[in-house]
This record gives sequence, structure tokens and C-alpha cells, in this order.
Amino acid sequence: MDNLFGRSAKGRQPSRQKSSSSAKKARKRTQRRLKSETLETRQLLAANIFHNDAIPETPNDDGIASLVDTLTSLDRVNQRFHSDGPQQHGPRRLPDIVDEVDLPDSGTEDPSTDVPTDTSLEGLPTEYRSIDGSANNLENTELGTPGTQLTRVADSDYADGISEPAGEDRPSAREISNVLATDEELISDRDLSAFVYVWGQFIDHDISRTPSGEESFDIEVPLGDEYFDPFGTGTETISLTRSAYDSETGTDSAREQINAITTWIDGSVIYGSDDETATALRTLSGGLLKTSEGDLLPYNNEETFPDGTLDMDNDAGIVPDEELFAAGDVRANENIELTAIQTLFVREHNRLAEEISAADPTLTDEEIYQQARAIVVAELQAITYNEWLPAVLGEDVLSDYEGYDSSVDPTIANEFSTAAFRFGHSLLGDDVEFLDNEGNEIAEEIPLSQAFSNPEAVSENGIDSIIKYLAADPSSELDIQVVDSVRNFLFGPPGSGGFDLVSLNIQRGRDHGLSDYNSTRVAYGLDPVESFADITSDPDVQANLEDLYGSVDNIDLWVGGLVEDHVDGASVGETFQTIIADQFERLRDADRFWYQNTFSGSALAEIESTTLADIVERNTDLTDLQDDVFFFSASVSGTVTTESNETENVDRRKSGSNNNSNDGDAEQGVADQVVQLVSDGEVVAETTTDSDGNYSFDVQDGLRTGEYEVHLISQVDEVATTIAVQEFAITTGDIHLEDIDFSIGDDDGDDEGDRDDRNGSRSERDSGRNSRSGQRSNFGSDSRSNNDRSGRDDQALGQPLRPDLVDPFFSDRDDTNGNRRR
Repeated sequence: MDNLFGRSAKGRQPSRQKSSSSAKKARKRTQRRLKSETLETRQLLAANIFHNDAIPETPNDDGIASLVDTLTSLDRVNQRFHSDGPQQHGPRRLPDIVDEVDLPDSGTEDPSTDVPTDTSLEGLPTEYRSIDGSANNLENTELGTPGTQLTRVADSDYADGISEPAGEDRPSAREISNVLATDEELISDRDLSAFVYVWGQFIDHDISRTPSGEESFDIEVPLGDEYFDPFGTGTETISLTRSAYDSETGTDSAREQINAITTWIDGSVIYGSDDETATALRTLSGGLLKTSEGDLLPYNNEETFPDGTLDMDNDAGIVPDEELFAAGDVRANENIELTAIQTLFVREHNRLAEEISAADPTLTDEEIYQQARAIVVAELQAITYNEWLPAVLGEDVLSDYEGYDSSVDPTIANEFSTAAFRFGHSLLGDDVEFLDNEGNEIAEEIPLSQAFSNPEAVSENGIDSIIKYLAADPSSELDIQVVDSVRNFLFGPPGSGGFDLVSLNIQRGRDHGLSDYNSTRVAYGLDPVESFADITSDPDVQANLEDLYGSVDNIDLWVGGLVEDHVDGASVGETFQTIIADQFERLRDADRFWYQNTFSGSALAEIESTTLADIVERNTDLTDLQDDVFFFSASVSGTVTTESNETENVDRRKSGSNNNSNDGDAEQGVADQVVQLVSDGEVVAETTTDSDGNYSFDVQDGLRTGEYEVHLISQVDEVATTIAVQEFAITTGDIHLEDIDFSIGDDDGDDEGDRDDRNGSRSERDSGRNSRSGQRSNFGSDSRSNNDRSGRDDQALGQPLRPDLVDPFFSDRDDTNGNRRR
């Protein structure tokens, strides 16, 4: 089934010529897929092989390629891989393949009748899940359907035991935000990329949506708040509407909120959670989903949906409803990064549908649609569990899959959706950039505030430039800090209204009656903490928590989970790691249609080996991505030396040189030499060499994709002068350039021998992602630059938005119209 998992050029713009490194990487990926595979006769006769690079020119009248054409194609494939050396890593040799081809008997009058025409794909499911999630569990057919109550692991903690919000004895949510969430933002110390928060939001929108009700539950703003009460009225609030709940609860029993979409990881974010939406999104021909010009999501207008447009959220009202994109989830236009991922998987569905149809033209529209949908859902599941969860939680946190278990309840837990899975707000940066395949900016970046409800930005820039940015930009550190763009989001000048996601998350937990942090730990089988030092090793945070809450038994769950010290090898603390792992284990084990339970053979192997980078490269013109796009790391390093016969720099020489040669020209490392990292004429970071003359810059110093220079600086009488320059480029993650060296004895300070290939030399990642845990290696005693991502602070006043429109993981459907006087 390699044809299904290669890039289809059909309906796409021609790709640019791949660089040699990109082409080599593509070949390595194909070789990896073929390593444990065999090519079957029916796959050879389909002759649609390896990214459509080898397709017979004209099939026979029956749609099947002739043997000659097939062998010609296979010969091309062998030649392609032969150029990389011996074929011991997977590609089949042509003589071996010929031996397996079923040749027609010599006495057969019509050879085509003896040629296998069964083009069904080995190992695909034979039964498909419903759109609304019903009948997944045959003993409880409504399990996981829209309208299901959220479940709880810890007891509810409503003030009156029934429905009054929790936390009445705690400080205002805005006060907590102002105390805990205002420090400068640092980037991820585990090299997480911006893709982490967008994928988290995408998957969250596939499994959970809690609609809003009508009750107000406004957040008190402290007197004189710089952003929300600059005139010191003491009457300002940040508005919030309480969540809708099951009408059969909240009177005699505790109020329970509901999930408006399917619980399963089932692609409802793409296809919808009801049959009407799913049908409207289809062309009803060839199994395809509707798209618009540029292979983007369809526009939500009457031309596209003559039987009635879809219900897409447009609370901000920045663009008319008919200019919104339509998708399976109402929140598809929340931000342009989410819209890009939604678009990517519509393209993947259509690519698969075209390949399935080509493999078996007898299939109906419905059969093609269901097969493509099943593969897409399997890809979502595999990427989430094989790449994304290990990136966030650490390796081997979830238990091993042991098969479908009908006794497991997949229902979304309130602690998960209302607290733990809102960690994504901490990962946000203050802007969105648009990058080309090589990682260079192709359009001016926009503030995060302008990325919400802005489909026009997607139409103008396409999704490639947004996706490249997500893979090439490090995320903020996962902690209690949140960028100003979403913590102090204003609808106009200070005092004119706005929202604060930190405050909203805290208030939402109280609205849902979530139990406190310590009680929740106990409910999940963890030991209770006894002091603030048990939660965090940061003494300032300890003191602030004690001032705000007084006791470790009264902390809001979202706050306690985010201020925890991280588990080794993870980007979350013990509490959120446990809550998230529990939820995703239940979603997997309770799903009768889980990909490992329904796929087998080569189909399962293909799903398991498919990465998000593969999906991107199949459906865009991007070719230069790191293998794991959930991490972004890059570095440049070198040595500054001087010849030993030079005496003017003797005071800078390395003590105890390792040069044993008597050659008068032997080189010595120069200590304390100033070195700068420069981009577009601006200094990104500055450091000094260590005692051996070594220097280094990495992501923590501000290194991203793009073209850079390393400057060697001479300082005389406090005047800095550049005495040598080295140029290089970072085009993708996992590029680590070494030996960008300087010799002060050179006339121009530039060793030409070190400049021949400054955008290659990618270091291979250590086996497994466990290598990412632990401390980053320091090459020298760097004077680190300010790593604050919010330093790119074109803080702009955005258009009026509701707080739910910027929630990257879990969206509250609230009516937020600005500050309200109380």
C-alpha cells in the first residue's frame, strides 16, 4: 500500500525541485517503510508507486498496467535507490519481483482474465465507525455520543454541594493571574516546537466541546488593575458565562456539564459529529470532501452549501459569516494555525480518496469515503500516541495497548477538559510568522491577537508558510506564565474591555465545581502534598502561592498543576501527567475501532510508520522538515584560535595548550573572545569563548531558521569592531553546525574551508526521544541573551474577541462583550 502513503500530485501545484538533502531524506523515508514490507502482485499492477515517481505512461483498457510497463516502472525504482548504495535496507531487487509476478498461462485466450483484479488493500478495516459515535460499544450504544455528561474522578466541590461555584474563599482569579503569570516568558527547555500546542488544540477539538449557558459568572478585577481598571473605579469585571449542563442535574444532585461532540478520537473535527454536517462537507463523488480555490477549506456560503450553511462560530464578527471556512468542528476559524491543520487533513483525506479510487475503480463514493476516513482517523490516533503524547508527557508513560476492552469508559473527565488539557495556553507565543521551505520569512509576522478569526490570512498566505512556522518555532515553556497577547487582551485602550485566559481558566474550574488541587491528586492515586515546597522548587512561586491561598488544600487545580516541577523527561508535572495519561488510555482502550484493533498487516505497519512530517510533505510543497516536527532544535558552534607565533594575543591563549607540535604555526584557543550571532544586521545574541576558545549558540539564544552570520568582535577603547564574519543558514530543525571556526591570524578572519556547506551537516538525533530529557550541553560560559519570546512585542490592540476564540486546547462558548460594571 505504498501508493496510499506517497504524495499525490493530483490537484496540487507542481513542487519545486528538492534539494539533494531533501531528496535523500525522502528516499530514506521510503526505504524505512519498505524495510519490513513485500510488494504484492496487485500493488505492482496498480503501478502507482513511491510518491508517483514511477507511473506507467498508459494502462491497458481495463485500467491495469501491462507487465512490461510495470517492470519498466520497477526498474526505475531500482535505479533510483541504487544511486544511494547497496539495497540491503528494503527495496526489492527486480529479479526477485519478477519471480513473484503471476504470469498468465500460455493457453489462455484472454490474458486479462488471469491477471489479478482485486485491488483491495491488505489489512484495512471491514467495519466503519458511525459519524455520531454511536454503536462503538455494542453493550452501551450511546457511549461517547454528543450530549454525554463529563465524568469526574474527584468529587465535585460546589459551594452548596449542588451548583454554586467553588472557591468562594479564594482570591479573585484576576488577582491570582497578576501575581503568578506576569514574569517574562522563556522558551521550552526540552525544545518543544509550536506544533505541540496546535496539535493539542486540534485533538481537543476532536474529543471535547462544552457549550455555554446563560448564567453570568464575572471575574472581579482588582482595584487599579493596569489593563482592566486603569481609572481605579473598583467596579470592573471580566465577563464569563457559565457552562451549559445536563438539565437532569444541578437540583437534587451536583451539576454536571456536557460534551457537545463525540468523545472518541474519530476525526469529528474534520468530518463532523452528526450525519447532516458530514454529508454537507462531502462532494458525494469519488469519496471527496469539499474544498475551495487553493485546496483550502470550503467557504461557508450558499454557493458551497445550497441546502444551508453550517453553524460555524463567528462571535468576534471580524468577517462576515460567508467568509468563514467550514469544517467538521464549529471552532475551525479560531486561529489561523488551527485552520492550517484542519486544511491539511482535508487534503490528506482527498489524497487518500483519489488513490483508493485509482486502485479500485469499482468502489462507490461511500466505500471510498469510509476507507479514506478510516485511514485518516488511524493517522490522527497514531501521531497523537506515537509522537505528540511522548513529546508532552515523556516516553513510556501510557500503559501498553492490550486490545479493546468494552468495560472501559472513555468519557471525558472534567478534571482533564477543564484543567489539565488547558496547559496549551502556556505554550503560546506572541506572534505568528510566515516562512518558506527554507525557513525564511516571506510575509510580515502578525501579532497573535490578529491571528484569531482571520481566514483572510490563510487565503492570502496559504497553509505551507504557517505549517513551516509551526515546525520551525520553539514553544514557550510549559508553566504558569502566559503571554500578554492572551493574558491582557484588550478590545481597545486600557479600560475598554478585554479578557485574560489565565483568569478564565481559573474561573472555569470554579464554575464546574472542580475539586482543589490536593484532593484531585488523592483521587487520581497520588500522594497529597504537605507544603508548597512539595509542589515547586521555586521559592518565589512558593511564597506567592502561600500568600494567595494560605493552604496547600485550597489551590485551584489548573494553577497547582501548572506550577508543579516537571517530571524528568516530561514537560508537565506529576498531576497533569497522571490526568492526561488516564484520559488517553481510556480513549484508546474503550474504542472498538482503535487503529491497532482494526488495521493489520501492511496497512497497520504503514499507519505506525507515518509521522506528522510525512502528512505535511504529502499534502504541501514543504520538503525540508525535521523528522519529528514536535521538537525544534538547532545550534552553531566553533572555535576561535590564534597562531602560536603571534605574541599580541598571548594573554588570551588557552592555559596548558593541547598542541604538542613544535611547529611555530600551531594554533591556540583564544579565551574571552566576543562572538555575536547576527541576523539581518541585528545582533541576536552575544557570548564569549571559553578557555579553549569555543563558542556556541542555540535555540535558547534566539537561533531559529533563516540566514545568519557569526561575527568576531574586537573591542578597543569600548569601541566594538567586527573583524571576521562567517555565514550560515538554518533551514529546518535538527541542524547542528560545528566547526564554524575563526583564526585570528588570517588576513580576512574567514576560513574559506569552513564555509563550503553551511546549511547541511544535520546531526542525527540520539536513538529515541529520551535523549531530549536532561540538561542542555553548554559549550562555553555564554553570556545568554534575553530569551523572552515576547521580546518580539508588537503588542497590537486586536478586534473584539471572546475569550473562547483564543483557547488553544479547550474552547469555552461564552458571551464576552467586554468589561461589565458590577
